[in-house]
Amino acid sequence: MDLFPPSNELGATLGRIRGLVLTQETAQHAVDLLAQVAQETTPNASGAGVSLIHESQRTSVGATDALVRTADDLQYTLSEGPCLTAWSTRSPVTIDDTSTDVRFPQWSAAAADAGVRSCFSVPLLRGRDSLGAMKVYSTVPAAFDDADRARLTSLSIAASALLGHVQTSETSTRISSELRESLRSRDLVGIAKGILMEREGLTESEALTALTARARITGVPFRQLTADIVNGHGDHGSEDASR
Repeated sequence: MDLFPPSNELGATLGRIRGLVLTQETAQHAVDLLAQVAQETTPNASGAGVSLIHESQRTSVGATDALVRTADDLQYTLSEGPCLTAWSTRSPVTIDDTSTDVRFPQWSAAAADAGVRSCFSVPLLRGRDSLGAMKVYSTVPAAFDDADRARLTSLSIAASALLGHVQTSETSTRISSELRESLRSRDLVGIAKGILMEREGLTESEALTALTARARITGVPFRQLTADIVNGHGDHGSEDASR
């Protein structure tokens, strides 16, 4: 089996963003394209994503679908998960089954409730810098084999070279904006959990599970759902659906 993506397929996509001095808009375009390539070159992936990370804050995020966005949002909200660990340790992270993995207890439980069962995340490295992470998710356990991991690792090397061109000044501006948004997101999740705990008599863990389940059932993005609950704009699903 060929462990690496076809050169014409990978080259055509990377060629569209090679040599750019990436602005905020082109950086977003780059991570979107790379997320799509990661999914297309990993046959067993249900979805894929790319995150540029600085001091635990996202600067740009590309995702192929809502499942990936929910799984990623949960990592940044809970401050734990395979992508944050791949980024911080500069080492790949494999999760064969979120229902049994004990390394990230809060994230794994919430991700399993959202429909994610396995994950492979590889850091984006440029010299001594860890720029972020590239990841694939699947709705079935143990979805990724050695060939899948080799392909994604190969892609991450090329992706790192491209994404390393993000301009420092523009990155700092985006970090400031993303930091404020991330802190706001965490506040909203905490408030939304409190509302459900009081309204439905749930524990904190049960409230997080309920929020995740409602995001999955309704298709409403996780951050939007928590904001709507806090702002009183509908409950996005019955109490029965959250249990």
